[in-house]
Amino acid sequence: MHYLKSKRILTTTSALFLLALSPVTALAADNLETTRVLAKENGLNEAAQQYLIHYASVSGVDGKTSRQDTAAVFLPYGKTPEGGWPVVVWAHGTVGVANDCAPSLNVRTDRDKQYLNTWLSLGYAVVAPDYAGLGSAGLHHYLNARGEAWSILDGVRAAMKTYPLRNELILVGQSQGAHAAFATAGYQPQYAPELNIRATVLTGTPYFDKNTTAADILPPVNGATQAKGDPKIPYIFYIYLSAADVNGKLNATDYFLDTALPYLEKAQKLCINPLTQQTMEANLNATTTLKPALESLLSSSIGSMLYPTLKISHPVFIGIGSNDINVPTAMQLRFADAVKRAGTQAEVHLYEGLDHSGTVNPSLRDSIPFILHTTAK
Repeated sequence: MHYLKSKRILTTTSALFLLALSPVTALAADNLETTRVLAKENGLNEAAQQYLIHYASVSGVDGKTSRQDTAAVFLPYGKTPEGGWPVVVWAHGTVGVANDCAPSLNVRTDRDKQYLNTWLSLGYAVVAPDYAGLGSAGLHHYLNARGEAWSILDGVRAAMKTYPLRNELILVGQSQGAHAAFATAGYQPQYAPELNIRATVLTGTPYFDKNTTAADILPPVNGATQAKGDPKIPYIFYIYLSAADVNGKLNATDYFLDTALPYLEKAQKLCINPLTQQTMEANLNATTTLKPALESLLSSSIGSMLYPTLKISHPVFIGIGSNDINVPTAMQLRFADAVKRAGTQAEVHLYEGLDHSGTVNPSLRDSIPFILHTTAK
């Protein structure tokens, strides 16, 4: 992949803009409450300016509660274009459900740095919401489609009122973030009709319908029951914790074997990487973790995970790794087929030999031309 070199020259206008913002400044924008310079170690090399914003939102979980969420905003090097920078809205993958797992509070992975720096080098600003409950109050409700979407849309609204951004948006998401991005595309026409979303780019996309079972999420590897750990077990823990946060009557012992209960408790605080490491070392998989009643939990939770629609009015790019275990390749292929059958203009690429994480950056060779062609129209 060849990356375009950005000119690292701050114009007088952008320099004055930077100086005008103190480290913590109360702003008058309708739903922006505070902004401050993002910690350098949590930033991106291709960002000339980077900020952490706190903004007012509405909980998509219950559809009514006012809350405050957080997002990072990254501005590219170079002269600000007339009308502002076009925007990549980055929806991140699974990080956990605890407050301090928020991407804006942590150093991003090398994979995500490379990916986001590429978009910045191409002249896109990046708005990166944390999602409700990450970096903000309450438990993050994992894979709650409306919760993700409303938080993202309110974050974009807040950023656009404060920074030199053009109302020309590309939704980009990976893994849970692909779920969040596609849900955002579906909810946007009703919740934030003033926003102009030109395209959506997805990799590693989860797909649920009313008939989804535990076997769809945790399929046997190579046609046999796993004897070792399954990296998707933390996702099941996060789904349970989200359901239990809504329904306090749920009892973990109804759904999980005793061997798994200590790790379920850890899932409330551990972010995804240490939790995955510990569950893999404990050889937790469907057989050693779940009770049959898990199907009823999934059945009662699935409604919150469904996309509001599969028919999107703008073009959608779908990248799929043929060796994806985290979000099974078969699930992603079903998603791509369902999206196309619904009438969405979708460009689908299958990346042979690549896994869940390995698909992210190689997909740029196809998604960048897709975006340039789409936005040129």
